[in-house]
Amino acid sequence: MSKVKAIRYSYTESMEKLIIPRLKWLGQDISPENGGFGVKAFVPLPDEIKAYLMEAARKADERLEQEVPGGTSVMVNNKWPEISITSVKLRKINLEGEA
Repeated sequence: MSKVKAIRYSYTESMEKLIIPRLKWLGQDISPENGGFGVKAFVPLPDEIKAYLMEAARKADERLEQEVPGGTSVMVNNKWPEISITSVKLRKINLEGEA
């Protein structure tokens, strides 16, 4: 679950704290000769992509501020409880109707 308990209602902060940390970039092929498995590895986003996304979010915030002054300063609190995985025991059901 997300560790963010409160976030400003802004595209910039949402992009920085929620979206970019979850994005993965398919990196270069790691061949078996180089100690890999011959598959592409996921690496963090390149700085150019991060900068592009942050610039788009900043422009969206500017437009939001023009339309709704003070809109990006509103804080939104996470009221959802922390959910943890519980153990579940499954049992086989007799679908044929045999006793």
